[in-house]
Amino acid sequence: SFFDELCERLNVFKVETVGDSYMSVCNIVEPQPHHASLAARFAVEAMLVASMVPIDVEDPSAGFVELQIGLHTGPVVTHVIGTKNARFTLIGDTVNTAARMESNSKPGKIMCSEDSYRLICKDQYDDGEFEVEKRGVVHIKGKGDMITYW
Repeated sequence: SFFDELCERLNVFKVETVGDSYMSVCNIVEPQPHHASLAARFAVEAMLVASMVPIDVEDPSAGFVELQIGLHTGPVVTHVIGTKNARFTLIGDTVNTAARMESNSKPGKIMCSEDSYRLICKDQYDDGEFEVEKRGVVHIKGKGDMITYW
């Protein structure tokens, strides 16, 4: 898929696809000092490509695919689950928070936590290529009120 190719090009690790969710991570296989910007670049490029995919090729009036993306930065625990059909997985609060960023985002938007925002802004690799605006405080289930950004 395009997302898998994008992962390879940006050196982003695909964790899994479940239903309509695609989970990827940076800074897990090898150190990546600019991991937040890589994750943001992946999100922006994925959003752009998806926006060119028609929902129904036979009915252009149905519009185009709009992704809803969430980003968060922090530590995770990696583990291989199972022996017969072994599967790599990530667990921890960072994974849960990233999922909450996605579920509280909006179609056509990338929502990130303040932790990701700070790293993206601090990252010299970025050179201002991302336009980030404050969304404000959002109540996040299991986390409470969090400052978030688009």
